[in-house]
Amino acid sequence: MMLGKTLIRALTCLVPLALTLPAYAAFPLQGTWNLTASDNINPDGTRIHLYGDDPQGTLNFDATGHYSLQIMSKVRPRFAANDKSKGTPEEYRATVVGTQCHFGTYTVNEKDHTITLHVEHATYANWEGANLTWPYTVDAEHATFTVPHPTIGGPGVYGEIAYVRTH
Repeated sequence: MMLGKTLIRALTCLVPLALTLPAYAAFPLQGTWNLTASDNINPDGTRIHLYGDDPQGTLNFDATGHYSLQIMSKVRPRFAANDKSKGTPEEYRATVVGTQCHFGTYTVNEKDHTITLHVEHATYANWEGANLTWPYTVDAEHATFTVPHPTIGGPGVYGEIAYVRTH
């Protein structure tokens, strides 16, 4: 009988906790995703493959509301000096233009199908401290994000980033 009362007390304490879980706890994007495309789309509809035809990267959303994103060109020049502090202007440019990484926390608006990435740190320093709100679509295996103001482009250009779920 004592065990039954203890179990009931424990469950009574856990039910309110379960009812107050944050929105990201059941978020369908939670987990690890592999990059399949990262393009800019011009106003005329043409696509630019920002990181080449076979971009590499991952996107992770954890259950505590944190994310990390890494995107890079598959082919990037190695630093001839074998020392990143001694790169040539061309090596530095290829490194900066050929990568995009950031991490922070996220919030979800399931009604609007948007996610807001609260960027803590980024390789593109202009995004540090920014709140990036991206519309998204997701199913069991695929996720696509629209980036209204990508790091490369101009007026009327938007980005589209696509992923496949990691198993």
